[in-house]
Amino acid sequence: MELILTALLALAATPVSSSQSSECFQGPKDYCKDSTEESGCRYLSDANDTALCCHLKSFAFKEWISVLQTNRNLSKLYIHFTILDELNMNMFWSPTLKSLTFTDGQAPRVVRANKTTLTSLKCLNLSSNQIVDFDSRVTADLPSLELLDLSNNNLTNFSLIKAENSNRSLPQFWLDISNNKKVWCANITRLRSRKHGTGDLDFLNKNNTACTVLREEYWFPVVSTLTFHQLDQLDKVDEQCRKDTPCTCQVIRYLILEDQSLSLHISANCSGKNLTALPDVPAHTVSLNISNNNITSLKRFKTDANYSEIKELYAENNQIMSLQEIEASEFLKHFQILDIRGNKLTEIETYIYNNAFDGDNHKIVRLAGNKVLCDCNTALHVKMWLLKNRDHIDDYADIQCGNFNDKVKDLDQNKVCKHQRVWTDYINYIIACEVVLLLLLVSKVSYDYWVFRTAGYLPWPASKMPKMPCDWVFET
Repeated sequence: MELILTALLALAATPVSSSQSSECFQGPKDYCKDSTEESGCRYLSDANDTALCCHLKSFAFKEWISVLQTNRNLSKLYIHFTILDELNMNMFWSPTLKSLTFTDGQAPRVVRANKTTLTSLKCLNLSSNQIVDFDSRVTADLPSLELLDLSNNNLTNFSLIKAENSNRSLPQFWLDISNNKKVWCANITRLRSRKHGTGDLDFLNKNNTACTVLREEYWFPVVSTLTFHQLDQLDKVDEQCRKDTPCTCQVIRYLILEDQSLSLHISANCSGKNLTALPDVPAHTVSLNISNNNITSLKRFKTDANYSEIKELYAENNQIMSLQEIEASEFLKHFQILDIRGNKLTEIETYIYNNAFDGDNHKIVRLAGNKVLCDCNTALHVKMWLLKNRDHIDDYADIQCGNFNDKVKDLDQNKVCKHQRVWTDYINYIIACEVVLLLLLVSKVSYDYWVFRTAGYLPWPASKMPKMPCDWVFET
């Protein structure tokens, strides 16, 4: 059979065109006739380095490909309109082959069982073949590969294995997965963050590249299609965040607007970065984690516009001494979580929260781990405030007094509200004694006067008192 095919190939070797096609993407598929009767392979140049195959079926395909690769001059192979159950890349082994195109046919699976010897292959075009499953190991044996075209297929999950012996002179590796709208965006994100050999991996036809993502929109799962540029916007959030801040950022929610732009909700994690002040955060940050730092001030919540959309603040284990700086801020108007555990608060400033908990069942405040200075006001007012809002202050039972070993919720006002007596506490007794002494003095003087008028002498001790110069007035 091989001899017959060799003879047929020799007969079909008349070149279709004297010009050799250098097109890597599609090849000269216009030379394939619409009729399947025109099936077979032919050379396209006098040098026999470029071959074209059309309308092959499974068995004929294997035979033709085997015969063609015996030609040591073969560098370009174009295969069009060929239907296979699967395309096994092990059928291609020619070390001189630089460009391989298999398009506009049908091959649901592309597989590789063993290592291939396509060490010179630079371009692999598998577009428009209804491919559902692409074996990631296919690229592992292609150290010279510069371009992989998988456009216009039905891929969902997709990945690449780096070639083990990549040509170190390759500056770039190009990938085209446009018009595979069912591919999950996570696959593209992973590809964007990696290298192919020592060269960067980049994408062709970005305007026609889209992917599928499962996301939450108002707490409901929604399957959406993102364009490459929308995905690029999402992926660059963390990259820009790391560039401008010591934090890591991720998009936790987004909305696709009518003009196809994205409205982002960003979470910034700045935990454990030895910060002494609030960091820069990107616009549209809604969740901020600054725990396990040495931050003392929250003033930036009122002065930085990028802090105005934050609804969740995780600030445990810092050096914050007061929340007065965020009083009347946009954060306190709209917050959902305020975690201020393990700081230096000595007072629970209930007025800060104002009416924050009225009509909202989702707001959460955590205050445990602060050493509160407990006094009569704490027992009379703060304790009642905690008990009233215990549905929002979920660690209210763990808030400890700093000046004695009691919890705020257990304070006894009869014990806490007792004061040490000072001399002013006895003023009423002093006044009462003075009044009594005055009455006794008036009574004594009245008695002495009565005795003097009736008996003519003064009783003791008036009789023993020395005479005053004015006493003559009374001696008549």
